[in-house]
Amino acid sequence: MEVNRTALITDASHPAAAAIAARLKDEGITVINNYPHRSNKGVIEKTDNNYSFDTWLLADMKMLLDMIISRTGGVDHLIHTDNAILRSKLEDMSEQDFKRAMDYNAKSAFITTKVFGEHMAQKGDGTIVYLSTLHDEKPTGCAFAYSTAKGSVKMLCKEIALFYGRKGIRANVIEADYMEEQRELLDSLLSPFNYDAETKIPLKRLVKAEDIAGVVSFLISKDAVFINGADIRLDGGHMLYYGDR
Repeated sequence: MEVNRTALITDASHPAAAAIAARLKDEGITVINNYPHRSNKGVIEKTDNNYSFDTWLLADMKMLLDMIISRTGGVDHLIHTDNAILRSKLEDMSEQDFKRAMDYNAKSAFITTKVFGEHMAQKGDGTIVYLSTLHDEKPTGCAFAYSTAKGSVKMLCKEIALFYGRKGIRANVIEADYMEEQRELLDSLLSPFNYDAETKIPLKRLVKAEDIAGVVSFLISKDAVFINGADIRLDGGHMLYYGDR
């Protein structure tokens, strides 16, 4: 069991965030929940461990770090969960909307890594987990800026694993498929190919929040001490599908 450790979840509105927080708390880890203003619906429980700062703004993240240090002494695990899908065709997307997609998904990863990664590096210990998507590898067909941004996060992770690995920090990516908790999104966004997702996933179900929480728990644990710069695909074999037998 981890003792006296602190984990930051960068966007606690992510559908897997509550399960991740519950799993880590059960393991004795203090969890800090951040709700960026983009995802903050104005209903945040007022406790010392809940904050609302924008993850793509350097000043906000520096302020958040200072507050966490004053309360828990620092951050040991950074879990980047920012995930914003802006659906648009290339010819229809504005420059402003493209920038928003990059800010929410990619710049947030860069800024949080810059602030909290350096903080952990000064201590010589820590982990970073980027909760990403299959679309860092597979195009969406309907939200090109989203897949572009997530591809950037995937390469950021590899660069960070190389750079911060020398300072005692491990960084890894979880490439999660669409979740059971995202069924409404599946119905509204995706093509008929995905409507029958259970038959196209060898394990015959969608990934669940607790599945993701288990992998996050493993990656930040001592059991994963030599895993660095890895892409963990959490899709039940979906990416291997090409046709029914």
